[in-house]
This record gives sequence, structure tokens and C-alpha cells, in this order.
Amino acid sequence: MNVEEEKLFNCIRKKIPKNVSFTDEIADVLDISYDAAYRRIKGKTSLTLKESLLLSKYFNLNLTNIFNNKEFDEERIIVEKTHPILSNNALKVFFEKGTLEAGKVLSSKNGQIINCAKDYPFYHSDSGLLKSFRLYVFINTLSKDPEEKKIPFSKFKPSAIILEKYEAFLNQYKKVSLIEVWNDSTIDNVLNQIQFFYEVGLTTKQETSLIADGFKESLGLIEEQSKNKKRQVNDNSFQLFHNNIISLLNTVLMKSDTEKKVFVPYTNLTYFKVIDKNTTNQIEEYVKKQIEFSNKLSGEASFQRTKFFNAMNQKIDNKILKLLL
Repeated sequence: MNVEEEKLFNCIRKKIPKNVSFTDEIADVLDISYDAAYRRIKGKTSLTLKESLLLSKYFNLNLTNIFNNKEFDEERIIVEKTHPILSNNALKVFFEKGTLEAGKVLSSKNGQIINCAKDYPFYHSDSGLLKSFRLYVFINTLSKDPEEKKIPFSKFKPSAIILEKYEAFLNQYKKVSLIEVWNDSTIDNVLNQIQFFYEVGLTTKQETSLIADGFKESLGLIEEQSKNKKRQVNDNSFQLFHNNIISLLNTVLMKSDTEKKVFVPYTNLTYFKVIDKNTTNQIEEYVKKQIEFSNKLSGEASFQRTKFFNAMNQKIDNKILKLLL
């Protein structure tokens, strides 16, 4: 085996959990037999250029850095777009990829998601109209069909596949260990959406009121998890922080047992995915700094938590009262 192939395989080994067969994983990625993968790993058969590129793409490795014996490039990194093209199936792809990424975190012993939530996270929902309304907003704003944009909320009927993917997405995110950092305006994006669709006549007074009730229900679920310091469906941890000092950017850090990933938004539903080790470590340190300058709302912080959620619920009430007068 040449030195470059050995370096590549060594880098890949660091990304595969110890309970997963290395040879099986290589065989799956290259779509070859177990024996053929074994021969490549042992250096009896050389990797082709195409196979090296396939492996580097699948495991998000920079071949230039590997072959130049550099752990990372301080000025350049490789990023992956969650959506190469923002097409009509963007929402389906968003749910599928979000569910997949959350699953990787969930299957890791020490997996965790940290979300610096400038906007109200899409995975927070209720059992009523808020869930449908948020889906309606995304489909309406993504659509390029002028007629589809005129469909009122009362006649909104998403496809069965979208509903299926949406439920899978929500169910997965109910389970992961989660840290969130909010500020005073985190819920404002949803309030602005409620206002807009009512004012353009696509939601009725009754629907608007029920959506607001669902929003308050969703906040109540988060408050309860914050109080108990655990998720609503299992014992995975939940922590909530309040920060008005350092700007939040909707940056999401996902940590599994084998790697860290950072998702940085560049449009409403699309993210740049970064797994460069140096960059993810820097962003993790930045997130820790945000948390350091935040007020903890979880666990014993009863007064701060009650005050914060009362303010959020009052903000909803004031908005709806003003809107529906």
C-alpha cells in the first residue's frame, strides 16, 4: 500500500464507530465485495482515482490536506450544501436530511445538538394548528406558482409524503439531547408569519387565534422540558439559555461519538454543512462563550424561567389582541 492510501484509510478509521466493521463500510461506500474492499485496505489492490474521490466525498475528507500531511487548512475548508439546488422538493429533502442527521446524533452515546436559535426552531411544534401552519408557511413561501400562493390555510392539503417526512423529522428531534440558546426575539419570526398571513387574508380570525394557542402550547412543552432538564419522550438532557448580549445566527452544532458538524444557514431551508475539525472546534468554543454570557433557564432557575416564558406568552397575547381587534 502506498503512503497516501494508508493516510486516507487511517483518516476514515477515525470517522467510523468502533462497533462498525471497517471493511464492510468501505465495501458499502465503493459498492464492491467484502473481499475486494479487504484487498484495497491491505494494499494488495490499489485504489482508483474515482474510488479515492468517492471515499473522500462520503467521509468529508480533504484529499489535499491528507496528501500534504496537514491536519487542516487554516484559510480554506470544504463545505457541503444541504441542497445543491433549491427545487420544489426542497422541503422533503430538508426533512429527510434533518431526520438522518438527528438520527446519527441519537445513536451516539454522547450525541448532542446545540442550537443558537435566532429564530424559533422548526422542530418545536404542538398537537394543534401551529404544526400545520408552519408547514403551510414553508410551502407557500417556497412555491413559484402564483396560484398556489393564494390558497388559504383552510384549504391547505400537503401531500402524504411531506406529512410522513414531517412527522419523522419531528419525532426524531423530540428525542435528541439538546442545548438551545434563545434571545428575546427568538419567537418573533413565527409571530410575524402569523401576522402576515392574517393580514393578506389567507387565515381567518379563528384560525389565527388557534395557531397562537398552539404556539403557546409549544412554548409550554419547552418550558416543561427546561424545568425537568430532559426531553419530553425520554431521559435525554435538555438545557435552555437566554442571551441578549451575543448575536445568535441560527448556527447548529451536532456532536456524535465520531465527529462534530456545524450547520450554517444560507437561505430559509438550506445550510452549509462544515465538518472541518479546526472550524468545528472554533465554533464550539464560540458557542461555549455564548452560553457563558447567557442566563440559564433550566433546572433550578425557576424564577428566571417563569419570568422569561411569561414574557414570551405575553408577547403572543399582545400581538394577537392587536391583530384581531
